[in-house]
Amino acid sequence: MSLVPPTTTRHMRSAAAALGAAGLALAVYPVLRGSGSEEGLVGAALYARPAWLVAHCLGMFGFIATACGLQAVDRWAARLALIGTVAVLPYYGAEAFGLHALGRTALQQQDPGAIEAADAFRYQPVAMTIFGLGLLMWAASGVRLVVLSRRLRGIAARVGAIVAGVGLVGYLPQFFAPIEVRIGHGLLLCVGLLLLAASLVPQPPRAGAYTRIP
Repeated sequence: MSLVPPTTTRHMRSAAAALGAAGLALAVYPVLRGSGSEEGLVGAALYARPAWLVAHCLGMFGFIATACGLQAVDRWAARLALIGTVAVLPYYGAEAFGLHALGRTALQQQDPGAIEAADAFRYQPVAMTIFGLGLLMWAASGVRLVVLSRRLRGIAARVGAIVAGVGLVGYLPQFFAPIEVRIGHGLLLCVGLLLLAASLVPQPPRAGAYTRIP
């Protein structure tokens, strides 16, 4: 099932719970985020929605939980995912809290031009570079999962590693796709993480099994 040393049942269950929760959070994230014009007061209304804030918080939680859960699958995949998560969290914080506050302010002042400030930090070179490098680390984690999938035991583990790996690799390009594609990507990653989670849950003894006494 895993390329990490044997560990406790409690640790495996905790990792499974983390991966399962991560999958669900990353699937709900693009749905709650919503889409539409991000200019003027229409964009301000998009950012000011409570769902915008909740969606990005779910995204950040999903990144952290994925990195934590992957520790029970493969250490290198987990380390790459953790580095990527640390790199993208500041940018996501700005998206979640900064744009939300900016949208609310623009609506309160009825100032369509105020929302233009979003691009000032959204496309700031240093922020964009760190964010991009973080997503590349996520992609590297995904490649690692796909490569090691053939060495995992069980169909759920192998298929989950491939599907989750493809989802991690696709995280950067999906940002440039329509919202329908982003929602589909979130569902794909969710399926992969849930399969990995299922593969980590200890299986109960089969009915009728017994221990042979010498």
